Amino acid sequence: MKKYLALKASAGSGKTFALTVRYISLLLMDAKPSEILTLTFTNKAAAEMSERVFKTLQTLGDDEAYLSEIIKVSGFSKEEILGKKSLLLKHFINDTLSIFTIDKFVNKILREFCGYIGISDDFKIQNDDMEVLSYKYLQSLDENTFKDLVEFSLYEKKKFNSIFELFKSLIEKNENINSINIDAKLLDVLKDDILQKALKIKEHILNCPVASASAIKAVSFNNFDELFNTTWIEKETIYDYSYFKKCANEDINNIFMQLKEGFLNYYKLRATYSLNKIFKLYTSFKEFKKSFNIEKNYFEFNDISNLVYELLNSKIDKDFLYFRLDSNYNHILVDEFQDTSILQYKILKPLIDEVIAGDSEKFKTFFYVGDPKQSIYRFRGGKRELFDFVLNENEVIKLENLNVNYRSSKNIIDFVNDTFLNLLNYDYIAQESVRNEGYVEVIQDENLQSEEKYLGILNKIKELLNSGINENDIAILCYTNSDVLELFYYLKDKLPELKIRTDMSSKLINQQNVKALINAIKYIYFKENIYKENFNALIGKDLNSEFLFDIDLNELSVEKILYIMAKYFDIIDENIIKLIEQSSIYMNIVDFVYEIDKLDVSIENSENLGLQILTIFKSKGLEFHTTILLDRIKKKNHDRSSLLFDYENVNLQNIYYKISGYEKFDEDYKEALEKEKRLALDDEKNVLYVALTRAKNNLIIFKKEKGSVFDILNLPELKIGKLVLSEVVNRKVTIEKVNYKALDLGKQDQKISTSKTTNAEILKAKYFGLATHYTLEMMSKFNIQALKQGINLSKTKYLNYLEENDFINIEKLIINLIEDFKFQELIKDSQIVQEQALMYNKEVKVLDLLLYKENKFIIIDYKTTTEELSNHIIQVKHYKEAISQIYNTKNVEAYLLYLKDCNIKFLEV
Repeated sequence: MKKYLALKASAGSGKTFALTVRYISLLLMDAKPSEILTLTFTNKAAAEMSERVFKTLQTLGDDEAYLSEIIKVSGFSKEEILGKKSLLLKHFINDTLSIFTIDKFVNKILREFCGYIGISDDFKIQNDDMEVLSYKYLQSLDENTFKDLVEFSLYEKKKFNSIFELFKSLIEKNENINSINIDAKLLDVLKDDILQKALKIKEHILNCPVASASAIKAVSFNNFDELFNTTWIEKETIYDYSYFKKCANEDINNIFMQLKEGFLNYYKLRATYSLNKIFKLYTSFKEFKKSFNIEKNYFEFNDISNLVYELLNSKIDKDFLYFRLDSNYNHILVDEFQDTSILQYKILKPLIDEVIAGDSEKFKTFFYVGDPKQSIYRFRGGKRELFDFVLNENEVIKLENLNVNYRSSKNIIDFVNDTFLNLLNYDYIAQESVRNEGYVEVIQDENLQSEEKYLGILNKIKELLNSGINENDIAILCYTNSDVLELFYYLKDKLPELKIRTDMSSKLINQQNVKALINAIKYIYFKENIYKENFNALIGKDLNSEFLFDIDLNELSVEKILYIMAKYFDIIDENIIKLIEQSSIYMNIVDFVYEIDKLDVSIENSENLGLQILTIFKSKGLEFHTTILLDRIKKKNHDRSSLLFDYENVNLQNIYYKISGYEKFDEDYKEALEKEKRLALDDEKNVLYVALTRAKNNLIIFKKEKGSVFDILNLPELKIGKLVLSEVVNRKVTIEKVNYKALDLGKQDQKISTSKTTNAEILKAKYFGLATHYTLEMMSKFNIQALKQGINLSKTKYLNYLEENDFINIEKLIINLIEDFKFQELIKDSQIVQEQALMYNKEVKVLDLLLYKENKFIIIDYKTTTEELSNHIIQVKHYKEAISQIYNTKNVEAYLLYLKDCNIKFLEV
């Protein structure tokens, strides 16, 4: 085994495979699981790593690829490896695993040593409520500091919340900053000196007999601010400004050069002055935030990293801390190394150094894997340069490249190779393919810049479904969460029969119907027209439409108010239902209207079925049979940060305060800006690389005619190969001509379709099913006495949503179940577990009823719907597969039980 190895793993090249092989090889070489510190970047990746190692150990010898690679890496023979299989599995199960996200590992360090900095070890991890934190900070300021804050806010024309967000970014960087005190009066002296020199030039031009009207206009300034906005001061010499050429001479050019020097000094002094003000206020904010967090006993992940760094540098002997940790960790494996931040690396570096420089008697290793081309998280601290920096700093570390792509078909890989090999100044090595065929299509879609921007996507989806692509095999990748949501609602409206899912972090309160309901309640509460207009626009009415509904907000519970209003306006959907379920946290309507905007709950698709829409950032690490990649719909937001950080590898060279025009006078600042632009361009290329490498079989790209993000790649319209069909096809969708009529909806361009079916029935059916399941869950036995108790408990929970007659119907359904002979035969002499939760493929699933008897598992899933759906079968098949794999048995039966009015229908799966 190569003790110190860096692995550059291109997309689809088997990164997780390589990590798993390395981990198992270390186990073969007598490393304990607790000694192998394995760091990932997401909880999902950490769970996947643990699961992959466990399953590979279970099936060691069955997969020839794993076995041959483990032989190669570990140096053991096949017989030796298989001979140790049961022992390795036993060690892995019984020992403490050291597989963490980097954030959780840093959190672990802080909890172990928090006493050294006066922090309780039961602290919570949560995000700051910036509204509360800002308010408390302002309250804490003394008169002088508050005066400094106000003066800085006015001077820079920045609001307080913008300044506080700037402070948060500085906390994230955690750099030591030295400031220089600058007297503001010096700036006034410099400005006056500059203006006097400029006035001499003005006087010269005005007195020049051959001065053109354009030359005279160029010197029409009367004060410094007007001078500041002129362009001729940016020229190298006065001779370079065409309008001044006829009047120029050496004397006036000397004054011009002095003027330029004055501007350079002004910019430097002006930037230094602002930086000093920022750093002084930042120190105050940082100290307050730390004490506030300690008092409230919670921290953000950035706070935790900063505190650990503080521990290492001032509060505790670094060697002692790392000795305690190093006594446990002899091997380090780091995944996605290109996403490591500088602060995270500084925390890990002593551990890495100790492993690399460890004594010769102990076997220690260091292994990291990543792909700088997939570094897309620089905005949250990821530093792709670290991959090569660590390699260059440690000569003992060897580098290997993984460039065989096992994910995508040949035509897709060839397309990606041709695209990125042609880019200038982009580090790319061609990938090799192991699979044939594949389909690539680049469509220049004029619709993307029209009112009906998603029409081309809609027709392509219909075409794919009719061609033989399963809806579950299609993923659409977008640039932003707002694009995901907009497309989601559009497709739901146009293809109501199609199941669509989103896997995104978009908040529940930003969903269309939820937003409308919140605005309706706020209008009744505050009586401000802005809420009425928002509501009308969101439900597709004219902005000034009358709001004819009223309700006493003080008489009913928040849940009941939401339910009544959603029912009245016929806007109930799955998101409204989720809002109602979440509303129990609010004591009254006052709490709701003032706190609802802080509700941090995401929408989700619990069934994990259907066409998927997600952002490119969320797609990283995933793969899809057919990928549709959508151009950036809205223009990218400009970088509005006030500070520019100039790094050389891991070392901060300089911090600049951004001032428009500064780059025209200072070469260092200009180079720092250019470097930032190059990095931003590489970020864009990396995002596109990630997006283009998600597809396994079919890749379809929709690009705009003008201003396309794909212009970076010079993508022409093209078609390569033949569409690869799905193995299982669900449906065909009829392609119909879409007649579109633009709707005047004021501030919104979306319309919520009004369904003729009463959406209240959807909510009632949902709660009827929930109440039935809850009644069954609360029954200790399957008899009438237990049923009565279960019904009473169910009433206390669901009486707000169901009528008394509904509970009578639930009771009838369950009596049918209790009296069913086949059901009684199944539960007879069985060990019974109700509402059994299980983790499988990184998803939590809950089984209604799990029985065990005669060495056999029996799964029972209740359904209260009258309709028997194929999705029900898919769901229960998933449960059956999970139980089979978890318990390593094929002796599993599964049944769908449809609870009907007259009887019980059994369907064996």
